[in-house]
Amino acid sequence: MPIIKMSLAEAKSRPFTAAERARLAALAVKPDAEIDFSDQPEITDADVAAGRVSVVRRGGARVGAGRKPGGRQQVSLRLLPATLRRLRAQAKREGKTISDVAEARLLAKA
Repeated sequence: MPIIKMSLAEAKSRPFTAAERARLAALAVKPDAEIDFSDQPEITDADVAAGRVSVVRRGGARVGAGRKPGGRQQVSLRLLPATLRRLRAQAKREGKTISDVAEARLLAKA
């Protein structure tokens, strides 16, 4: 089978040929037991523990790749000095971060 080299954008924009669609359909119905893995080396638990190989998931992407941020996003705001002093003081009293206090105040007003 020939090796085809192209960018991801080229691959996504190129339509499948009839022969490629037929080949993929034939592979889709093939049982896993019939797949020939003889060209792949055996990976043992010792190889993984020694760091010689790494287990990847999600199609080979690193863990977390492509996920939408579920946490916080860093932004810069210009605040009056008095407002910043009040937020810092409240955060210190409550043992929270300034962003926690500011977010709680915004949510309380909404």
